[in-house]
Amino acid sequence: MKGALVNINGQLLNANDATISYDNRSFRYGDGFFETIRCIKGKPLWIQDHHHRIRRSAELLKFNLSDYSTVKFFTEQIHNLLSVNGMEKAARVRLSIWRESKGFYLPDENNTGYMIEASMLDNELFMLNKKGLLVGVYDQLQKPTGFLSGLKSSNALVYILASLFAAENRWDDALILNTHGNIAEATSSNVFIVKKNAIYTPGISQGCVEGVMRINILRLAASAGYNVHETSITSDNLLDADEVFLTNTIGGVQWVKAFNDKRYYNKVASHLIELLNLSIHGSIV
Repeated sequence: MKGALVNINGQLLNANDATISYDNRSFRYGDGFFETIRCIKGKPLWIQDHHHRIRRSAELLKFNLSDYSTVKFFTEQIHNLLSVNGMEKAARVRLSIWRESKGFYLPDENNTGYMIEASMLDNELFMLNKKGLLVGVYDQLQKPTGFLSGLKSSNALVYILASLFAAENRWDDALILNTHGNIAEATSSNVFIVKKNAIYTPGISQGCVEGVMRINILRLAASAGYNVHETSITSDNLLDADEVFLTNTIGGVQWVKAFNDKRYYNKVASHLIELLNLSIHGSIV
C-alpha cells in the first residue's frame, strides 16, 4: 500500500498517513462491518448485491446510514479511488463502515463513518486454482447461528483462530462448524459440495456469511440446470461428495482437492468459473 491513497469519510489520504481515532468503535468493540468487492475496469461487480447487504447489515446493527450510502455514491467513490491509484484494470476493494459515536457499550448516537481501501489484482477474469485446496475441520470453536451470523462483522476472531489452526495443520483452509455441529463455511469463503447433478451449500440458517459470490453462484448454477439445495451439510456429506469448492468475491470458485482421505475432481467448479466469467463479460467491455 506504499504510496496508495485511501478514502476516509470522503477524504483521500495517503495510506501510510491515514489514521482513525483512538476511540473508534470498530477498533474498540468490533462495532462495524465491511464489504470486500472485486472491481474490473474501475467498476465494482455486483454492486447491487453488496449494497443490499450493506443496508441489511446497517439495519440489523441499528446504524443510521446518511445520504451517502446510495449505490451511486459508493460506485463513484470506489471508481475515483481506483483511478487516482492507477488500479482501473482489476482491484480488490474493502469498504469498512462503523458506528461513529462516543460512549462505552451504549453508543451516544448511531451515525456512521467509512473507509475505502484498494489493492491491485493480477487478473480481470476469474481463474480456477490449478492446485486444489487441502481442507480440514476447525473444531475448537463453533460459530453461533442467529441474525448476526450472516454479517461480515468487524469481529473476526473465529476466522483468525480457524486460519491459524489450518496453518498449524498445513491445510490451505479450515471449515468452521456451527453450534449444531454442521459445516457453516470456511475462513473467508462459502462452502459448496457436488453430488451427481446436484449442488448443495449450507443455508443461511446454518450460520454462514451471506456471501455475494454465494448468491451469484446459486443463480448461475440454477440457470445452468443444476439442482441447487440450501441445506445443512456435515463432514459425512463431504466424504460422500463428488466435488467440493469454496467461493468468495475475490477468488471466485476455488476447488478442493482433498478432505481427510477423500479426493475430488473439479468438473463442475470449472464449468461455474466459465459461466461466472461469461456473466461479467458485459460489465468489463
